[in-house]
Amino acid sequence: MLVGMLVFTVVLVRHRNRNRVLKHQTGLVPGTLLHAHNFHWTQMKGDKRQWELRATEASYSEDKTSLKLVGTELSMTLDDGKEVRLRAPKAELTVDGARVKRAELSGGLELNYGAVVLKTTEAVYLPETDELQGGGPVQIVGEGFTVSGVGLQANPHQRVFGLLHQVSTQLNPGVARVAAKNS
Repeated sequence: MLVGMLVFTVVLVRHRNRNRVLKHQTGLVPGTLLHAHNFHWTQMKGDKRQWELRATEASYSEDKTSLKLVGTELSMTLDDGKEVRLRAPKAELTVDGARVKRAELSGGLELNYGAVVLKTTEAVYLPETDELQGGGPVQIVGEGFTVSGVGLQANPHQRVFGLLHQVSTQLNPGVARVAAKNS
């Protein structure tokens, strides 16, 4: 009896390990329609690139309504020619076909706009209304200034960023002068 249980256990463990190795090798993740490494999505309008999204890992849900990303990087060029880059370790996009309806960014978000860098722990972006919202600590650093606070309400395309609570500003005028001399 004991030998039979031992043989059954060994067979069960080997079978489970084979399934796990097979899932890993084929890139299958439970509950996903598609799992990709080195994901890349470019949104075009005519012959002009609107934005480009990259991730080290991407999982597209079976119901085709969400996309989970790891190692996320978004870049776009605004009408004024300035490059915007957003980085987040994790992102979950709610999608409707090829259209992003909501982006939940977590794990430490960094948004670079020209010489200004915004950092926060997590945020939600709603593309239809161009709203970026966050509830955690926020820091905005630019040439000659640092603004810190808690909570964020922003409209990135309009270049309007507001911190909601415990706001403090530090001016470093010498930094701006040095940067201006080196330009």
